[in-house]
Amino acid sequence: MFRPDLSPSGSNRRQKEAKTLGFWADYLVDSEEKMMAVSLEELLMFATGLAALLPAGIMPPQRLEFLSNSPFPVANTCANTLKLPLLESHSVFKANMDFGIQIAPGFGCY
Repeated sequence: MFRPDLSPSGSNRRQKEAKTLGFWADYLVDSEEKMMAVSLEELLMFATGLAALLPAGIMPPQRLEFLSNSPFPVANTCANTLKLPLLESHSVFKANMDFGIQIAPGFGCY
């Protein structure tokens, strides 16, 4: 759903990004299965400003970037870019993603 922009292979930052991608994959599965506070639709609205994926796709394509200076996610809906925090544990990642998405109601569409 989102293409990650990764640091060079073998770098310490790349290792943190890989760990975060694992957290992200689990987060997506949980949101799709409605096992958490944020639904897949809310996540998509936060990241792209759209409540559903368009059949023809989204332009520009969705991208993932990584943040080392914030514990919460940041989105740029014009560029369809979601910036994930680099955190050490899945539970903190999940809690911070939920909080960051829930406090950003997005375009009054919720």
